[in-house]
Amino acid sequence: MTTVEVVHEVDDRGLSELRAPRDDLVRELAPEPTDRIGSASGETLRFDLAHGPFHAWVRTLCIHPPAAGRPDAGHHRVVETIEYRAAVGVWRPLFALPLRRAVRSRKVPWWAPPDRLDARASRVLCLLACIQVIDGYLGTVITQTITFASDEFQRSATAQGVTLAVVRLGIVVALGVVALADSHGRRRLLTAAAILAVASTALGALSPGLWFLGGTQLVARGLTMGMGILIGVFAAEELPRGSRAYGVSVLALCAALGAGMAVWVLPVADLDPRGWRVIYLVPLLAVPALVGIGRRLPESRRFTANVPDATATATATGRSQGALRRIEGRRLLLLATAAFLLLVFAAPASQFQNDFLREHRGYSATGITLFTLMTSTPAGIGIFVAGRLADTRGR
Repeated sequence: MTTVEVVHEVDDRGLSELRAPRDDLVRELAPEPTDRIGSASGETLRFDLAHGPFHAWVRTLCIHPPAAGRPDAGHHRVVETIEYRAAVGVWRPLFALPLRRAVRSRKVPWWAPPDRLDARASRVLCLLACIQVIDGYLGTVITQTITFASDEFQRSATAQGVTLAVVRLGIVVALGVVALADSHGRRRLLTAAAILAVASTALGALSPGLWFLGGTQLVARGLTMGMGILIGVFAAEELPRGSRAYGVSVLALCAALGAGMAVWVLPVADLDPRGWRVIYLVPLLAVPALVGIGRRLPESRRFTANVPDATATATATGRSQGALRRIEGRRLLLLATAAFLLLVFAAPASQFQNDFLREHRGYSATGITLFTLMTSTPAGIGIFVAGRLADTRGR
């Protein structure tokens, strides 16, 4: 439990505000009569947690009476003590200082989601964020290393392009993962896909040729794409309606962090022609964490409650159901077209960037790392802002 103590010197109005239950980052229960303790030394009130991203929350007010004979009888000294345990899991060190500042005030901090999360939603988002970091690493390994692998295997840029195109066929694996998740649950498939993706990626370190590396990455990238889809679905099913885009933006930042970790390790490729293989072995360190996350992650509430409503099905007309399907189909087609038009340019640019920097600009692996970090890191600001605006201004 973290404890924060604040001493207030307030007038009657300020005292009234302190005595009111909070409704900002956290919503408190009004103190019961048993929570009000009066004595000659003053009054003590206890406020407990009603809703918020905390496993535990207790706020205690010790209100001291004005000193005898003091002219400003409306002046009060109040000692406010807040004890809390945030539902942020392994991200606690990152939130320690911002949370201490936030709990001292009655304002919603700028970094908080538009709709307040409860303890379960906060815990699930933090666990998904951990998986997303691993997913981000796995998803960028082939892009960062194929130029070094091609040098070792003495293959051309054309061979790189063919290999990357074959790896894209892993979307079939992703579709299989998502289809199974609808019948067997999100948690089980997400955990299994993550562990298998790590194993497939590590197998690429033993590649005797570019064809073998492409084959292992076809499976691994398919699984990572499936992971990414399941993480997004899981978040949408757990987070409140007004904070789903916020959650997606946070997860995107975590994916970028994972991709950045692959870039951090890239300089080992400068040490030896076979050094790029080390990058494929690093994810093995995450297997124990994935097993632990799989045990702690609850099944999606939407999946658990996904029982068809027989009454609604019986009363709905075939005509209305058909119209709804047509609307959903048109929306899906628009989104798919937009994604295709974006990725038809973005994917090749991303995949051949390292080869261009090495072959045409003479960058070393360390130079590529610095270039990528300096050009990509500022994008994190845009991702976070976009997620918040999408929740408050519209998609």
